[in-house]
Amino acid sequence: MPQRVLASLSFALSTLALAQTPPPVQVETYCQQLVHHVDLWNGGLDGLAGMGAYQTGFTGFFQANLARDWEQTGSQRITSVAQARAIYMNLEAYRASKAQRFRAAAQKGAEFYLNSFWDKQNGGFYWEADRQGNPTSRSKQGYGNVFGLFTLAQLYAVLQDPQYLDLALQQLEVLEKHFVVPDHPGIVLPGFNFDFSEVEGYNNIDTFTHYFEALLALHDVLSGEPQQHVASLIQQAGNSLERVLYHNETGHTDQGYVAYNYDANWQPALEPYTRNTQWTTARQASTGHNIELAYLISRAVERGFNPAWLNTAQKLKKFVEVHTLNPDTGAMQYEVTDYDGTPLQGNPDNDFYVWWANSEAARAFLHFAVVRKDDTLQEFKRQENFIQNHFVDSQYGGWYQNVHVGDLRVFDGSKGNIWTMNYHETMLAAEVLRLAAQYPEAMGNQTSTCLSPAQN
Repeated sequence: MPQRVLASLSFALSTLALAQTPPPVQVETYCQQLVHHVDLWNGGLDGLAGMGAYQTGFTGFFQANLARDWEQTGSQRITSVAQARAIYMNLEAYRASKAQRFRAAAQKGAEFYLNSFWDKQNGGFYWEADRQGNPTSRSKQGYGNVFGLFTLAQLYAVLQDPQYLDLALQQLEVLEKHFVVPDHPGIVLPGFNFDFSEVEGYNNIDTFTHYFEALLALHDVLSGEPQQHVASLIQQAGNSLERVLYHNETGHTDQGYVAYNYDANWQPALEPYTRNTQWTTARQASTGHNIELAYLISRAVERGFNPAWLNTAQKLKKFVEVHTLNPDTGAMQYEVTDYDGTPLQGNPDNDFYVWWANSEAARAFLHFAVVRKDDTLQEFKRQENFIQNHFVDSQYGGWYQNVHVGDLRVFDGSKGNIWTMNYHETMLAAEVLRLAAQYPEAMGNQTSTCLSPAQN
């Protein structure tokens, strides 16, 4: 048989095999679920419950504390992080569907957010406010302030209102002036009192993770010199993650961790783990942030930043793969471990699958399979299967917070509070939609409608 015929036959067969390969994920499922779940968060089962966004007279205050059936449980306050995450989930639902109800909820939530949390005198975001918009905690927690930058960047990206970009650049100045550590550019302090005269809190990876995430979001909406400046900050953050915050697991050069808590010199905390010191001074590898940061590093490299950072991303990811995935279910069991990857003695969360860490693991495994061509698709599939079968509430919708490892029973059926917002689930769905748009062949050339024009 002539070589040209053989080559044509080989090409035809490879094309046929590619066409018959199922896509790594069903994009429409995630799009529909994103829209449906944000509707539940906004209005509950009848549009009159949930966070109250669909009620007449909605002021922009999101009622975050919700029972399993989306009924409100009476909270009169909200943190800046919860308010910001509620805005973000509506932005992503609007980006996916173009449904005006999500745009309206995001705009009203942003109005309340800026009127209630933004300190017009000193800059930065207060930590907590009541439903009337009065600050009830004027602390400038780093966690809330980096989310402020992220949310403003996302508001501008989706709504294109210049006021959000102006405020984002003001907030960046606040972070650079007060939060960025002079001795370790790229690392940020945990928080301050209202006028930035005293540091509050303990050095941690959480504030850094979302600072890095916020810088990437801001970078996307800038151009020229401002973008170059933010790029320099991202470069500093990536270098500090690689050189200061990341550590190899003892005896290994191909896997390692970020700690959750750090001492004054930004070395991993060494005090024994207790529940009372878990988020302050206890020693613990933050495996949930391991996988989240592995993803964020790869996203930075997609934007043109240092490809050598991928080595650290791979080592963070491998630590998670080796130490945290339950062999029976494939789901991520340990959101924190000791620095050698072993479960922390006395940690009551060891017996549960935790919603946010599993969402981050699913997002990262899918991302690395599609973007980096890593052998993580099967890990994603097992993670996805567990989420859809055990975290998603088949009766009322939305996600459970924790699922017991032993018998897969639901430990806490409530849907929301000031921490357990829809943010991580929304991030997972948003990444599926982004991959479908930017890597169409790898995602099976799928399209997603989410909602028909008549439903908008």
